[in-house]
Amino acid sequence: MSTPRISFLDLAQTLAAYLAAPAVLVYPFGFLALFVQFSNYFGLEAYTAWYAVSLVNNIIVIGQGATILLVALLGSVLLAGFVSQILLWRGNREGANGPGRWFVAVGLTFGVSLMALVLYVLYSRMLAAGRISWLAINGLQSNECRYNALRHQINLWPDSLVPALVFVLGGWLGGLLIYRSYRKYLRGVLFPVAEYRLRDIFRFFAEGITQRWILPGLTVAYLSGIAASLILAWFTPGFMPFVNFGFTDAVPDKQPAAEEQPFYATEPKKQPTSDRFLSYAEGHWHFLHRGKNKEGEREYRVISLRETEISYARVVPLRVRSPRVAPFPWDDPSTQDLQSCRR
Repeated sequence: MSTPRISFLDLAQTLAAYLAAPAVLVYPFGFLALFVQFSNYFGLEAYTAWYAVSLVNNIIVIGQGATILLVALLGSVLLAGFVSQILLWRGNREGANGPGRWFVAVGLTFGVSLMALVLYVLYSRMLAAGRISWLAINGLQSNECRYNALRHQINLWPDSLVPALVFVLGGWLGGLLIYRSYRKYLRGVLFPVAEYRLRDIFRFFAEGITQRWILPGLTVAYLSGIAASLILAWFTPGFMPFVNFGFTDAVPDKQPAAEEQPFYATEPKKQPTSDRFLSYAEGHWHFLHRGKNKEGEREYRVISLRETEISYARVVPLRVRSPRVAPFPWDDPSTQDLQSCRR
């Protein structure tokens, strides 16, 4: 039976279904991803983290959402499509009756899922490293204490494997739903249509949208990609560019009480690169400053400075002194056991 051509309208509907949802989700997901990172990595309370993210430059929020989410959404849809195609391919083969065909189908889907799991783990490590390199794949043992090493690095378990398992499980379930919906659709049409093959993946996705049998599986695949991305954002060390300041002579000669002094009055002359840049808006620089609480432990605070209080401001790339990717496997004895680890 001849294969029907895809019309321009079908193509437009397909692109809208697969691209509109990720485009709409990029900013809200980026906002939510930064919120969970500010809460987990920087230790901000929920309302403080929400306020801090509201100050972040919109371009940074969009970039964060696109970096983490788009790959997961695209990968989850492709995984669901391949799984459903494998099931359809085995089910449509002539003479492939009996349990043998499902044994082969399960084996192929397991292989595809395992490959997707490995690729997602590698993707999560490259995301944490900030670049594609052998160091991101192989990792490097940290010389910090265990608490800081676990905090500053992404580890195989649970940081990479948990979101990867959610991603694979959602893609596999989405593929199964696509397969069942398509078989149900075939039983309801008067004239059978040409069966799909593995090389017809684009037509498979396009007609699945126009005929609407792909929507349940597509929804599950998208939701699993979003869930995996949020979990990965929670485990990934926080990413924000640094900002360095030069201060004007704004501190008076007669120093007020310590609790009333500006934060930079007790800082060394050279501003430490511990200030995470949030945004510059309406004549104010907004950033996260690392200080110490009354117990002497690390604490991050949201700081806003008027531009008249500083002589210069310089936004610089994130410079990571210690590796952000742990090796395979984790090696406890090489980490230091420091009593002041959390400080």
